[in-house]
Amino acid sequence: MAKAFGFDEDELKMLLVAVRQMRRTFAAARKTAPEPQPAVDAFARLYDDLYEKLLEMAGPLPATVEDVMEK
Repeated sequence: MAKAFGFDEDELKMLLVAVRQMRRTFAAARKTAPEPQPAVDAFARLYDDLYEKLLEMAGPLPATVEDVMEK
């Protein structure tokens, strides 16, 4: 599926890592916010959805890759 969009496997993995890092950034911001931040929550959901779509595009990943990506 990724090739249909012009990505090779390495590029797709790099996108997954970048999106995962943004998800961590938003998670940290949500933890330290003194009050609820609807805009941050909205962007966090967008990145969560994008991450799931990219994982779907990547197809089954070896367990070692998934373990590394989730850390």
